[in-house]
Amino acid sequence: MADYQGSTTNPAFRDMTQTPRWLYEALNAEFNFCLDAAALSETALHNNYLTPDIDALSVSWGDYIPADVRNPFVWLNPPYSDIGPWIKKCLKEKECGIGSVVLIPEDSSANWWPGDDCSEIRRIVGYYNEKGKFCSGRIHFINAETGKEMKGNPKGSNLIIFIPGCKYHIGTKHVSKGELLAIGNLIISAESVSDCDLLDCTEAEMQEAAA
Repeated sequence: MADYQGSTTNPAFRDMTQTPRWLYEALNAEFNFCLDAAALSETALHNNYLTPDIDALSVSWGDYIPADVRNPFVWLNPPYSDIGPWIKKCLKEKECGIGSVVLIPEDSSANWWPGDDCSEIRRIVGYYNEKGKFCSGRIHFINAETGKEMKGNPKGSNLIIFIPGCKYHIGTKHVSKGELLAIGNLIISAESVSDCDLLDCTEAEMQEAAA
């Protein structure tokens, strides 16, 4: 769930954009998310999610996390129209032992910018592809209305990480969009092959799914 200033998205679908699945899967492989705290049924990438009907800002996230989950981490792509309250909520949940990874636009001049209050900042940067062409690190979100990528994101993206028990700001580092793409797409491809196994696909169909 996100949107950005200058967006041409239909107002009825503002704040309803979806994180690209490859990005979510790449981060989920590292943090093993147990909850998406800001989603809709149309945009959720985790089967355990909170919608605006629940109001994730006023409830305890721990009430929606299975009791057997150790080191819980929550995924969060908040409404970009009002990011501040979500950053404050992540800080509060961190004190309750719940970590979070937040995808937000690059805007360190904004009053909601967490600065050293968060555990870590990862700036998603551009990369050179296999043909030597430079590719932007900007994220193309998925339009909830059309299901297609939205081009023209005017800002870069950052991952803001809140780690329970971490009393200091670890720092800021750069992470290549190309590396995240490779990891995420590999996971998606592997899942496609597994689906073929379940359906007793032919070897040729399995190779096509993994391509």
